[in-house]
Amino acid sequence: MKKFLCSRDIYIYLRTRMLRCYVFSILLYGMEAWTLKKINIKNIETFEMWCYRRMWKIPWTERVTNQDVLLKMGKECEVIKTIQTKKLEYMGHIMKGKKYSLLRLIIQQKISRKRNVGRRRISWLRNLRE
Repeated sequence: MKKFLCSRDIYIYLRTRMLRCYVFSILLYGMEAWTLKKINIKNIETFEMWCYRRMWKIPWTERVTNQDVLLKMGKECEVIKTIQTKKLEYMGHIMKGKKYSLLRLIIQQKISRKRNVGRRRISWLRNLRE
């Protein structure tokens, strides 16, 4: 796979499509249920930029900004936007379901329970709003 993605004989458009097909699809498996923190978002963006730099054979020692790499690619960071879009689509799918389905009640936090001590975890719904 490395030889294919880094090959200069293959057009960059085709290499980008292969990257999305084989690498990003595995990376984003089950992303609708993820609750992302800032560090997770940063790590995902870092991996995406690392892949783009490998495709252009830019060594990590060169001082090339991420914006320059994205301009060279002719695109923006797409993985995080894909995650946000898919999460919103999944939320719409849940809300279209039955009014009293268990998943919908859990998402809307209608089920009461004893609250644990300490800071609350980030809920999936709150993460979706951000």
